[in-house]
Order: sequence, then structure tokens, then C-alpha cells
Amino acid sequence: MRFEALLTFTDTFSARAAIRIAVFYQLSLDILQISKKCPAAVSSFGHCFSFKKVLVVNNKVRMCRLLSRLGRSGEKPYAPLNLIADFAGGGLTCALGIVLALLERTKSGKGQVIDASMVEGAAYLGSFVWKSQRVGLWSRGRGENLLDSGAPFYDTYKTLDGKYMAVGPLEPQFYEQLLKGLQLDAGELPPQMSFSDWPEMRRIFTQSFASKTQADWSRIFDEVDACVTPVLSFDEVSSHHHNRERGSFVKNSSGEEFPRPAPVLSRTPAEPCLASDPVVGEHTVEVLQEYGFTSAEIDKMLSDRVVECRAEKAKL
Repeated sequence: MRFEALLTFTDTFSARAAIRIAVFYQLSLDILQISKKCPAAVSSFGHCFSFKKVLVVNNKVRMCRLLSRLGRSGEKPYAPLNLIADFAGGGLTCALGIVLALLERTKSGKGQVIDASMVEGAAYLGSFVWKSQRVGLWSRGRGENLLDSGAPFYDTYKTLDGKYMAVGPLEPQFYEQLLKGLQLDAGELPPQMSFSDWPEMRRIFTQSFASKTQADWSRIFDEVDACVTPVLSFDEVSSHHHNRERGSFVKNSSGEEFPRPAPVLSRTPAEPCLASDPVVGEHTVEVLQEYGFTSAEIDKMLSDRVVECRAEKAKL
């Protein structure tokens, strides 16, 4: 009953975030009943079929086939941090689902289950890869195609000072500017799309970029449409003039730097919270009090471990 009482105050309940999905089923909680009160996000594999009670966090990119396309030629596939499945295929698509469900509820007055499978979310994120197979973009092996580091003009190169430049001029007009910046004669090079000549072109580009520092190349390409940019570290990114002018990164009260919310809305831009991140349960008592729960009810929920509270930081 206490759990249901909490639901009356919320727009969205996330089974994956609020409670481990296996425990969710052990408690015989009914996600369909919960969805009548509010939209509900479910599990990482989806709430139906064989993996619904299993938490296997690192394999979702593999299961949607994208991992097979990530990596250098002749090397094993590599994981792109946990950005594709956890954050893009999972968190971002789940957040979009919540927004859509809340929007639909304004018309129907009903909640519904948001089946946010990370496998399907990551696969859908990779729709371009699936759809572009028919035009030959992925006809060669991993790391040998136009967009997976196979092309010498779509890769990164080490500079004289051990840093890197990112290169990506796919269109002929941008590729022409790349060659000018590198002081290379297009007439002495093979055609841009000559696959068989890509290894030799990569050797030439590697040698050229190694002749100057990252700062030197940045000055050369900063005002040129050549799709060439410096690869910046976490310590460098906020000081880059483009990011500095836009205020793309901010610091909280503890001096920790992080990206500002994106996208930026013209009338109602998000205001980043500059306070230090709270610990889990820091505001539990405060929030429950705002929702009208009595001290006795809160104490009971804490003793029954229905909610969690970090007493050392909570405002009791």
C-alpha cells in the first residue's frame, strides 16, 4: 500500500531505475496495473520474452549487431564506452518514450507501459547502418568502409606533439580544402574514392599530420571548411574558443566541470544545477514530507526499507 501511495504523486515510474527488475517480479508487482496510474519504463531487454528478468548490461550492443561494425580492420570489435546501449539506446529512447506517453496522456487521460528495451533502442539508433547496407556502405570488412575508419579522410591522426586531429571531409569540396591545408597536390594523389589506394593515402596523411603540432594544425584549419578539428581532452575542451563562446561547459559549486544541458531552447533553456550532485537518498525525507507523509509513515517506510535515506546528509 505504501508503494501504491507513492505512485499517486508521480508522473513516471521506472522499474529499471527504482528497483532491480528481478526483485520487481519477486514482489509480484504488476507493471500493467502501475501503468494505469502513471507511464512506466520497464527493463533493459524489454518486459516480455526470455531476457525480461535478466540484467546483462554490457551485451546489448552485441545483440543488436552494431558491435560487429565497431573496430579497426584486423582487430576485435571494441565497445564505444557505454554510450550506445545504456545512454542512447536506453536512457535517451526511454526519456523520449516518457515524453510521448505524457503527451498522449493529455488526450486520453491514461497511463501506459513504456517498453524501453536497450537492445531495440540501440538497434533503432543504428537504423542508418541497417538501411545503408543496400547501397554498399558496409560491403567491406570491419574497419575498411567509408565511415568506420577505413577511409583515410575519415579518421584521426597523430600530431608532432603526440596529440590528435580528427578528419572527416566526405564531400569533394571539403576534401579539397583538406589537401590544401596539408599542402598536398590533388593531381599527384589518387582519386578520393579509390579504395585500393586508401592505404597509401593514409600513409601520406599520417606523415603530413606528424610534421606539425595540434595547435599548428588547428590554426590552419580553424577558418577552413575542411572538417578537421582537434581531439580535445576533458581538461582542454572547455577552453576551446568555440565551446568557451557558447558556454558549452559549466562548473558546479565543487569546481567539477560538466556539459550544460542540450539542446538549448530559445525561450525556455534548461538551467543547469550548479550544486554538488546529491548522494542517493539525501533528500528522501524532505521529498516525502513535501508529499504529505507523516513522520510516523516515513519512519515506517525507512524501517521496512521501502525507501532509502542517507541520514548523514539528509535534512531531518
